[in-house]
This record gives sequence, C-alpha cells and structure tokens, in this order.
Amino acid sequence: MSDSASLERRYGRLLACYPQAFRSEHEQEILAVLMAGADEGQQRPRPAEAANLIRHALWMRLGLSRGGIMINDRTFPISVDQPSRALMTVLGAGRKGPRVTMSASTLDVRMGWGFHATLPREAVASARPLNRSELRGWFRISVLRGVNYWPRTALVNGAGTGLVEITLNRQSWVRLGPLRAPMRRLIVSAEDQSGLVAALSPGTPRTPAPDDPSL
Repeated sequence: MSDSASLERRYGRLLACYPQAFRSEHEQEILAVLMAGADEGQQRPRPAEAANLIRHALWMRLGLSRGGIMINDRTFPISVDQPSRALMTVLGAGRKGPRVTMSASTLDVRMGWGFHATLPREAVASARPLNRSELRGWFRISVLRGVNYWPRTALVNGAGTGLVEITLNRQSWVRLGPLRAPMRRLIVSAEDQSGLVAALSPGTPRTPAPDDPSL
C-alpha cells in the first residue's frame, strides 16, 4: 500500500468518529484538504491533527458544535494590553486566549464567552491594517476594549494597536455572549498584524456588496 493510500485510510478512520450526516456532506472535502497539506512520504496523521479531529468529533456528538473543523490551522493571538488583560480576566473574557484561528476553509474568532464567530474563508472580501485614528466617531471606539458592537460591525480587541479590519462579502451571524447578531465587518487587534492581513487576503480581490456598513 502506498504512503498516500495508507495516510488517507488513517484519516478516514478518524473521520468515522463524526456523525453520518456530517460525513456524507463534508468527508471528501475534508479528506482532500488533509491530503493536500500532508508532507511527502507522510504515513500517519500528525498528533495535533488527530487530536483536533477527535476533539471536534466529540463536541459534535455531544451537540456542542455543528461543524467548524480547523484543519492544518494557524492561530493569530488577539493582542491584549496589560490594563485590559486584568479587566478581561475578571470578567472571564480572556481566560481561553482571545485568538483568530484559520484553516483552509474556516475562520474562527473567539474572545472568551463574549464573542465567537465561525466564518467560511470564502466570505472574507478584504483584510487591511487599520489606523486607530480611523476609529474616532460617536462611540469614541479608539479607546474601547473587549467586545463592542453596532449594526453589522464588531470590534473585538484588547489593545488599541495592531488593528485589522476584516470585511465580509455577505452577512454572517456571530455570537455576542448568549445572543446572535448579524455581522459584515469585524475589527480585531492582532499581535501579528501584517501576518494576519497577509493570511486573510484573498488571492483574487472580491468587491463587497454596496450595503457594507461604514463608520
């Protein structure tokens, strides 16, 4: 048996942990992404990949998740300055490491219990560095920290530097604590601002729909 066939068979065993309905719809796509990211001669799933797949399968079986598998993911921590870290820890919003996690097909953004968004990568129309001075307005959001929201725009930050503006080409629903809200624009503070922008930038520029919200 070839290395690739052996690796694909072992990935298949891990995916067998998922509910049948989910596998019927997504198994081939997930296998294709996993195999495309494998190293030459690789015969077994990487330990982190196996743990990731099993964890998400368990969450799905327990009804805690409907999808959002992060394959060959990259994580970009959301930057949090020292004064904000203390306050966010007290409020319970910074205990699980605020972060942006990306796979080949999914963008996952979390800030504790306060914010959670799982978005398809194809929904990202643009990403750019944002100067704090651009955020001045009625809400004086240049000084806000944590999770802030106004119509279809969310600011998820722990610092006033390293801001990245992510514009979506269609409306997506996100979690604001226990509530769901529509979003077309997301602003996060990133420890690696340029790295996050480069990772998010689509290969072919896409034009957002004309009803995008603006500050």
